[in-house]
Amino acid sequence: MTQARPAAPTVANDEREAAWRLFIETSTRVAGALDDQLRTDAQMSLSDYHVMLLLHEAPEQRLRMKDLAARMVFSASRLTYQVDVLCRRGWLRREPVPSDRRGSYAILTDAGHAAFAAAGRGHFDLVQQIFYDVLTPEDGRTLAAIMTKIDHRLDDKERP
Repeated sequence: MTQARPAAPTVANDEREAAWRLFIETSTRVAGALDDQLRTDAQMSLSDYHVMLLLHEAPEQRLRMKDLAARMVFSASRLTYQVDVLCRRGWLRREPVPSDRRGSYAILTDAGHAAFAAAGRGHFDLVQQIFYDVLTPEDGRTLAAIMTKIDHRLDDKERP
């Protein structure tokens, strides 16, 4: 005698379900295309580029590791690995935080800035082609509003 499986949760069968599936599949394809382009043209991953983008935009091109991990949505160990890879390439360096014996900064080096700038040209061209060229300004405002709602919902769920 076989046991019956519990029923799977149901999802409202409307436009939101189609949008959800399209979001998952398309966002994965976009990330894959960006990662492939960066690996081919700049010998870096999309995660490498994202770390360097955040540092490039940060004051003094440095962030505390814990702040960088929060922005990357990485665990501390995952970020440590990522930063160590970039340090070995000479693109980042780590420095201790003087006021915190356990804390450290990730800092974009001159070589990292040059690698980021070189990678940015091809990266921007692909973003332009697969994202900006197909969205109107109104589409951009609508998508930003939707993503902001989802972002706020995630923030609400992370608070105790």
